[in-house]
Amino acid sequence: MSMSVEQTTCEDLKAFERRLTEVIASVQPATRRWRILLGTAFICMAIGACYWLQDPELYKISLFHSLFKHPLFSVSACILICMLLLGGHKKIMTPMIIASRARSVLCEFNMSCDDNGKLILRPRPVS
Repeated sequence: MSMSVEQTTCEDLKAFERRLTEVIASVQPATRRWRILLGTAFICMAIGACYWLQDPELYKISLFHSLFKHPLFSVSACILICMLLLGGHKKIMTPMIIASRARSVLCEFNMSCDDNGKLILRPRPVS
């Protein structure tokens, strides 16, 4: 049995859509973990900064001793900097980057996709 061109095209689009949604769904857990890690590090750093700035001896001692005296701020700031240097901020945006790149390719075929990878067929342009 031979399939018509329209049936083949429809099957190809369905397979592409399944694969795109699968790829976007597979990066969601890692994205969620990076958001939690970066959010926790940022909150710890903000709380540590509040305690550090409220310290009455802040202006009397050196910066090194002040940071040593406030390990919550120091450690969380170092962790946050390391995570940003390792590209944690990019890993949070991975699903959106994949979807936007797919949209830029699909626009040439008069299609688009949502943030989950579901294809959106646009009406044919009137010539």
